[in-house]
Amino acid sequence: MATAGYKTTLPAHHAVFGRFRPWEGKVPEGFVVNFLGVMRRIHFWQPDVENPPVYPADRYVKMEYPPFDSLYLELIAVLEAVVASEEHFTMLELGAGYGYWTAIAAAALRQTKNLPYTFMPVEADPTHFQWMREHFRDNGIDAQSVHARQAAVTATDGKVGFHAGNKTAGMDLLDQAIGGSHMVEAVSLATLLKPLKSVDLLHVDVQGAELDVLRAGAQELDEKVKRVCVGTHSRQIEEGLRSLFRSLGWKAMRDIPCFSTTETEWGVMAFNDGVQSWVNPSCAERETDKVEVLRDKLQASRQEAARLWSELEKSQETSLNSGSLGWKLLRWARHLREVLAPGGSRRRKLLESLSGKI
Repeated sequence: MATAGYKTTLPAHHAVFGRFRPWEGKVPEGFVVNFLGVMRRIHFWQPDVENPPVYPADRYVKMEYPPFDSLYLELIAVLEAVVASEEHFTMLELGAGYGYWTAIAAAALRQTKNLPYTFMPVEADPTHFQWMREHFRDNGIDAQSVHARQAAVTATDGKVGFHAGNKTAGMDLLDQAIGGSHMVEAVSLATLLKPLKSVDLLHVDVQGAELDVLRAGAQELDEKVKRVCVGTHSRQIEEGLRSLFRSLGWKAMRDIPCFSTTETEWGVMAFNDGVQSWVNPSCAERETDKVEVLRDKLQASRQEAARLWSELEKSQETSLNSGSLGWKLLRWARHLREVLAPGGSRRRKLLESLSGKI
């Protein structure tokens, strides 16, 4: 019985968790499990080998909701995308590792809507790519609905050097990055999105290439993707992403800087990678709504271009450096109006037919 006047010190979980129930069941030897029932082989992540969860002798467990840690905000973004999906769920995971977030989305779908799905995880490291296939088999993910690609995600298609990491110390995510001596296929976001009509969630963790990748594919991103969750790796990249998404007129859901200890509504959390989550307002179904959204997005593009110009004028040093990030962002922002509604495009024709030329 609760004591009158007693207040718990534990914060309530995000509302989206109310749509999901913690898993219970038997956990096989050599595996750990999360609250949705996703089974993960221990050797996929070295710290779990050194500090495995304590399970009962028969390994029958009743899971609880996840802890309030640095992965919590990304988990919210994935669950929100699943809850918002209709008819078919499509997700891209760039820098997928062993498909951690893809498997979570599949388990969330299975527990709630049980929709058909299309997953496109992209991972350059050959060992992690094989682990991914194993992970999906372990969790009953339909192989016919997974279009995995072994490649690095970059601004343009081609080949790129990739650092594959140190396998002797287990899976070291911090070592997976573009710039090593191992040559791999490189694929752009535009190429990945080309065969897809609509994407419910784009999850990006490409170890410092995130701004280049998203900026190069911004037009396709804006036309096809409903939600984006990005792991960020520098303050400069984070500011560039804010400028990009503000220029596109997207709505910021969460924005936590990397290498920070940040107060959140679920308490103080320590972040190595930062987290940015954005929602595309262009998901409106009615044509009149689409016109209003396009007007707002074009206005946001103008405002961001004006903000960047004002910042450049305040800094003589920056304004004299035509190769600086500020100049690059400014050129990009001024170009975005044409990107958002290029002449002759369906968007331009829609806007002109229903609301007159801007």
